Amino acid sequence: MYGLEKNVFEQILKLRDEYGICGLKAEFEAEGSSFRDLMRLRRLTHRADVKLYLKIGGVESVRDIKDSVEIGVDGLIAPMVESKFGVHKFQQAFQRVYGDHKLHLSINIETKNAVDQIDEILDFAKDKIDNITIGRTDLSGSYFDENIYPDHDTITHIIEKLGEKINKKNLTVTVGGNISVKSLEVFRKNKKLQEMVKRVETRKVMFPLEVVLHQSKAIHEALKFEELYILSKNEIHNKFMEAETARLTQLQRRL
Repeated sequence: MYGLEKNVFEQILKLRDEYGICGLKAEFEAEGSSFRDLMRLRRLTHRADVKLYLKIGGVESVRDIKDSVEIGVDGLIAPMVESKFGVHKFQQAFQRVYGDHKLHLSINIETKNAVDQIDEILDFAKDKIDNITIGRTDLSGSYFDENIYPDHDTITHIIEKLGEKINKKNLTVTVGGNISVKSLEVFRKNKKLQEMVKRVETRKVMFPLEVVLHQSKAIHEALKFEELYILSKNEIHNKFMEAETARLTQLQRRL
């Protein structure tokens, strides 16, 4: 393992052994990761026997889906699905690359428009999609009301309504978006949510809900993993840039 990769791997093992994580998430665009970054992360998760899920750049990001084949991910996540057509485009793009191969598929519901269209989305997604993730940060932002934030009662009530409908379609529910210790208090006080929601996730780590409800430190450990992952990426990128930086110094002397 290269440099800080050992620390990243040890943190993955800690998350696996002490908190029973469901898996790790990765994405290209939002976190600025390269194909090489994700290949290294896949190597570590494979060694730790931890699942890796790739969030693609859009519902029909064929390039990302093709890369997922090379990486060997365990599942795909489509962001910002707002209609049944969005689900259709995701399924179509997936089948174009994977054919009849089975993979865990998830879609993100994270806007007011998606909430308004949820019945049509779920009717179409049934038997095609495995999980619905409710993204609280973008969902709260889509209301353009500064008084509505991820832990606000409005968002909690929306999750309750969505969760009930999602469960009726035999799909699992994951909740993400600025999950904090305060967020866990919302879940602890709400038995309805505890029955509906299977997982919660930070930007990088997926946990069974029942684990984080009893071990709040899990969130801290997830953030620690993310920090180590970023530091490891920077370490490797800086190493790769050493030759270029040295060449730049030579060029500046000659100009």
